[in-house]
Amino acid sequence: MIIKHAILHILDKDAGNLIASQNEMDISNIQIHEYLEGIIQKFENTDYKPGQLTDNDYIAGVISDENPDSFVEKTTTLADKLFSIIAPSEQVPAGDLLCVEYSSGTDDFFTMLKLNLAPHYTHTVDYEGDALVNKLVLNKSILPDPTQSAQEGILINLMTGAYQLVEKQYLIDGHRTFYFSQDFLEISPETSAKDNLKTIKNTVKQVADKFDVPEHEALSSAQTAIFKNIQDNDGEIKVSDIGDAVFAGNISAQNAYQEVSKEKDLGESIEIPNAEKYEKKYQVQRFKLDSGIEITIPIDIYQDKSKVEFVNNPDGTQTLMLKDIGSIMSKFNS
Repeated sequence: MIIKHAILHILDKDAGNLIASQNEMDISNIQIHEYLEGIIQKFENTDYKPGQLTDNDYIAGVISDENPDSFVEKTTTLADKLFSIIAPSEQVPAGDLLCVEYSSGTDDFFTMLKLNLAPHYTHTVDYEGDALVNKLVLNKSILPDPTQSAQEGILINLMTGAYQLVEKQYLIDGHRTFYFSQDFLEISPETSAKDNLKTIKNTVKQVADKFDVPEHEALSSAQTAIFKNIQDNDGEIKVSDIGDAVFAGNISAQNAYQEVSKEKDLGESIEIPNAEKYEKKYQVQRFKLDSGIEITIPIDIYQDKSKVEFVNNPDGTQTLMLKDIGSIMSKFNS
């Protein structure tokens, strides 16, 4: 990553002030460079809403090369607009607006992250008379660690206009809104992979309930089908495949799944960015029993009935059988 420009504007809501920086940051400082690189890379790998800018979008016009303003002036314009939107809201936390332009591979990028501040205690040295006293002080202006992902921000590929957006809903003027995209950037992003997967899950639950399919069976089958789709289709999920796999042998349930998925606007397929993350997440089945017992089973073991089997009992309860156990190891950690 080659960082070309970086600037930090302070959105001091508590004091009611925007403190806009008049100069860029010193990116020759290795510690600053490492912090910027770390927090951007963390943002790149988080769950995001994808989208594509057009020439008519507000943010595209501000950061365009055709805009004669300098990097400082462009980002100050953005910071001023953002501050005017969030200042009246008590729910939106104070923070700093970090703007960075950089190169990675053959492309150039512009990223803008709202870094919400967190309170942390630190020490200070003071004197009481002639005596030195070490004290604790609450510092309310601590930026997130580079291992933490920014909760609001956008990363734009300046060569293609494709972007990654992360945002949260807040109450503004009496309405819960995604102010970052709607009011600030004035764009309409697509649905995130995380939200699409949640919709698939809810669709499976809805159809399973209608056709008296045990929820844990339907959801575990859905997880397995999603895992296989991501592996077999290079990070793409074919929505119909999930219903076919979960409700195999039940044409009525499969058709119901297709109808509900269309009602929920899932589309025919879903692209999963950072597919490796979801492969790792879904390669293990997790169950919590009403007794409080929690069980984690690797997906390949779960599918092997010579190792794991759920048995339906005449009284309506179920028995979980773990078979062919050669040894047991305690995971007690001291």
